[in-house]
Amino acid sequence: MADSRLALPDVRLDVGVRAHCRRVATWSCELARALGLSDSERRLAEQAALSHHLPELLLDDEARRRLLADIRVEECGEESLIAEDVRQVLLSFWGNREMWDASIAKVVAVLELSDDFDQHFESQPLFHGQEPDQCGGSAVQTMMSYLQVTSRADVSRVIDRLPIFPRAARQVVKKVSNPEVTVHELETVASLDPVLSGLIIQTANSAYFSPARPIASIQHGVAYIGVEIARKVLLAATIRGNFASMRLHQLWNHSLDVAQAAEQLAQRSASKIDPSEAFLAGLVHDIGRLAFSIMPARFLERFWRLTDGGCPPVQAELCLSGRSHTEVGAETLLQWKFPDAMVEAIRWHHSPETCSSPLASLLYMAEFVSDSDEDLPSYVRFNAASRQAGIDPDVIAEIGRHDLASLDILRFAA
Repeated sequence: MADSRLALPDVRLDVGVRAHCRRVATWSCELARALGLSDSERRLAEQAALSHHLPELLLDDEARRRLLADIRVEECGEESLIAEDVRQVLLSFWGNREMWDASIAKVVAVLELSDDFDQHFESQPLFHGQEPDQCGGSAVQTMMSYLQVTSRADVSRVIDRLPIFPRAARQVVKKVSNPEVTVHELETVASLDPVLSGLIIQTANSAYFSPARPIASIQHGVAYIGVEIARKVLLAATIRGNFASMRLHQLWNHSLDVAQAAEQLAQRSASKIDPSEAFLAGLVHDIGRLAFSIMPARFLERFWRLTDGGCPPVQAELCLSGRSHTEVGAETLLQWKFPDAMVEAIRWHHSPETCSSPLASLLYMAEFVSDSDEDLPSYVRFNAASRQAGIDPDVIAEIGRHDLASLDILRFAA
């Protein structure tokens, strides 16, 4: 029987595993930088992290050749599948101390810590109500000791620098959030501010509504677009000013998407969540990210390196400051005199299984609908959220962007 010739195929890793490897590579690079490792050591840590889920057989050239010989397959090419220094790091990482070399020990230590750190957050939803993952918790504390660039108290001082939510704006939110609000009350609210009245008229004259004749009055505008749209426009317009900075435009557009998804999910919820409350919660669910956007340059530079490398903002915030935008958002809304129930929903919307708020679970699902990449995806957490919010997961397919066109006037240009 003639020998076959076969080139080893590319290794196709699961999408989730590839994402994990990319995050570990990013964490490894940042940790290596913080520890003062050389550029070559940092690149070695990165390459090893990207490959640390390859089957060990592919790295052991002699074992691979014996296997191929046993099955009568000849390997094409004599070169190793992976660089020798990366192979040594990985074999040491997997516990082969025969390959241990003091010169790569620190690279292995960086890879081990980064891998434990990322796995802790991947497995976090599984440990709800159980003993915490001691290894992962230790990795979090150790990683933070190297990467944290600001304290919890520093973040609180940044919150104090955020613009105060004016009393007039609070009155608008309180009045307009009422699902029983009347046309006359909306007209009165819109008349209090030329920006609000202008947006009502602008919305009524938009291409979405296409009136036969131009609308020039608040009364006509509210009556023409209807109470529900007018209410949303006034709510969104009141919050939108906090996102006026150019770097926050994308965050505001995301908040509009989540608000609309949250309202649609509330309409389908068996937990009787008020759609008006859900819409407002969606608008402000990421308000905590305002504080992180004005952090010192040292924080922002490290934060953007991590998130550009695929690390979710929630984990990056926690690692660099000890707090995430959920906690910071809750503290901000508390200062702005928002209802306690909404404050708690914002606080836990990335870990809804840890609280009893159906609104927190609904916000988690709304983020899922909007394809948010703020946190690691978790179907365990998603299923727990759907049960608590009283929402059949199958309705997700019914949630779309079709109703958002009426609010496009409030979007920032991409």
